[in-house]
Amino acid sequence: MLKYLDESGFSLCLPPTCAWTRRGQAHQHRVPTRWGSRGRVNLVGTLCLEGGSERLEYSMIDGPCRSGEVVRYLDALAGEAGDSGKEVVVVLDNAPFHTAKAVKGKRPAWEAEGLRLLYLPAYCPHLNLVEGVWRRLKGFLMPRRFYDSVAQLKEAVLHALRLFGAMEIQTQLGDT
Repeated sequence: MLKYLDESGFSLCLPPTCAWTRRGQAHQHRVPTRWGSRGRVNLVGTLCLEGGSERLEYSMIDGPCRSGEVVRYLDALAGEAGDSGKEVVVVLDNAPFHTAKAVKGKRPAWEAEGLRLLYLPAYCPHLNLVEGVWRRLKGFLMPRRFYDSVAQLKEAVLHALRLFGAMEIQTQLGDT
């Protein structure tokens, strides 16, 4: 079984696509948001390819995505691989939380359960097939609007995931 893993974040408001600057000033600058990181819903997910079919799997993250959340998600996938007896190959990019010591330290245990990690070449997000799923989710299934609360945003994200037929992966809470 082949799974493409990545994270995605959803904000209370649409990100600005362009901004004006004065001539001679730096072209890149931060655009502050009213809510900062508290105004986001984050997911870690996998696009599962098996037997000619696709399935989106996800876990909602409280707060930012760090290596601990990725380890817990991969622990859940390893548990499923061990229970099914099938080898699972998870394709990852080179994000810092994918290559962290916590992830590298768990690889031997995951491989013993039948979960193998495969890293994409650097700067090749187009090779990670779940990226297209996140684009469809955000571009077509999510209403293009501002949300008044994180609860409204979370409900919109969950509704879009249901429309997509996504399956939630239960992860263990705690520090990793």
